[in-house]
Amino acid sequence: MAEQTDAAPQKLKNGWQTLTATVMAWPLPRKIALAAVTAITLGLFAFIIVQARTADYQLLYGNLADADASAVVDWLKGKNIPFQLASNGHDILIPSQNVHETRLSLASLGLPQGGGVGFEIFDKQSFALTDFVQKVNYSRALQGELARTIASLGPVETARVHLALPEKRLFKDQQKPATASVIIKLAPGKRLSESQIEGIVHLVSTSIEGLEPSHISVIDQNGTILSRLGEKGMANNLSPDMLEFQMQVEQRLEDRAQALLDKSLGTKNAMVRVNATLDFAKTEKTEETFDPEEPVVRSEQLSDEKSGSEITGGVPGVQSNLEGNSNQTAGATPPSSRSQRTTNYEISKVVSKTINPVGTVSKLSVSVLVADRVTPAKDKEPAKTEPRPPAELKALESMVASALGLDTARGDKIEVTSMPFLESPESVDGEGMAASRLYQYMPFIRYGLLVLGGLLLYLFMIRPLMKTLHRDVTQHNKTVEQMEAEQAQGRAPGRGPSGAGSLVGGAAYRAAMESPPSDTVDKVRIAVDTDPVFSAHVLRQWIHEQN
Repeated sequence: MAEQTDAAPQKLKNGWQTLTATVMAWPLPRKIALAAVTAITLGLFAFIIVQARTADYQLLYGNLADADASAVVDWLKGKNIPFQLASNGHDILIPSQNVHETRLSLASLGLPQGGGVGFEIFDKQSFALTDFVQKVNYSRALQGELARTIASLGPVETARVHLALPEKRLFKDQQKPATASVIIKLAPGKRLSESQIEGIVHLVSTSIEGLEPSHISVIDQNGTILSRLGEKGMANNLSPDMLEFQMQVEQRLEDRAQALLDKSLGTKNAMVRVNATLDFAKTEKTEETFDPEEPVVRSEQLSDEKSGSEITGGVPGVQSNLEGNSNQTAGATPPSSRSQRTTNYEISKVVSKTINPVGTVSKLSVSVLVADRVTPAKDKEPAKTEPRPPAELKALESMVASALGLDTARGDKIEVTSMPFLESPESVDGEGMAASRLYQYMPFIRYGLLVLGGLLLYLFMIRPLMKTLHRDVTQHNKTVEQMEAEQAQGRAPGRGPSGAGSLVGGAAYRAAMESPPSDTVDKVRIAVDTDPVFSAHVLRQWIHEQN
């Protein structure tokens, strides 16, 4: 048993010596390749080990307020959940397998609160609260709920709402109006449209009883007022819809001119800006036109009268009307006739009603900035820029003016300037999103790197070693007689024409076998320890001869 125990370390030592001797016999390029592959493999596995400690951490909550971050960290410490802090303590990361469960547990506790408290403040009631405290808590709950709702909008990162709710008065003329202020922090690179600002104003207005939209102000993190009170403060007394329409007209004209310049000068070599003055006045025009040259008969009237018939008459009274009265006289008038014709004429007229469209272009001012020509670098001279010739600028001016339909009689103006362009740093808004997406696939990347490292280790380290050992073994598959003959000739086995051998040559083996100890087992042990490779070849030859 003791001999077997001693043989195991000795066998391991002999194997390591054999491997070392084999590697040392390699040519220099092969040794350098082995060292490079070993260094790359070790670096790859070191990178995988470092990533294994961090790749499993995912974002639990981001952009937290200090109070919410403190409450979440205390809860994580109480549950013994490992976590990491980033972005100055505003982002909390935990192991990926605990993200969803932790979010549900924190939601049941009302965390995070979003920088304010909501109606959950009334979940725990106390009979010791006064009416004033109840009113203050109600105001806090309204502010917190409104802030959470506004913060749910896409461009908004965080929001805070301040309400000034006066007490109810008995008489209406003594009642003071309610007011509100909304402070929002926009995400980097985001902005609110006019419709979204109007939506925030109406959201707050309809959530508070008696709060008018004109008493609500919305500002951003820079102190810029985003909402305006009524029409006051609007540029040129234009409504937001009018300003948006004006911007659309300008953008459409800019795109039309920019497309032409990109085709003629190339992309990023020209810029166009258009300032359009629009007429938003709504006018109606009614016009009546009379034509005296062409009268028209409107009506015609004819009248004919005739006279000259006999009449019978007498003294008026009762006697003249009694029967048998003969005191009557007869007379006759001369015949007569009269004819009358009346014709009414009307002068022809045309009534026209014209309604001018709203938002017509009354004036355009166009500015075109063109990059200077770049002279390529020659020999040791750097690249140079030179302004474009006036003829080329004049041609560009005519082209843009025709494309935009400029009218000098209307007062339209255009300026074309040639100046060198300076390269601006590219935007990095999407880097956070790209890093977040890459972070989600980090576990798969880690497994892929493990497979790649193992494959490289096998192809460039294990496989070459196995081939070398196999070649050495097959090369020295010789009989004992051949080895003794080689020894007698004075050259070691394995150092023949191939020159790839690394054996001692059998001399140590023969000296061990002819040593003074008479015990054969001791002689074999000493011979194997002295020249293990040669001993292995001898044993293999014996097995081959027996088979």
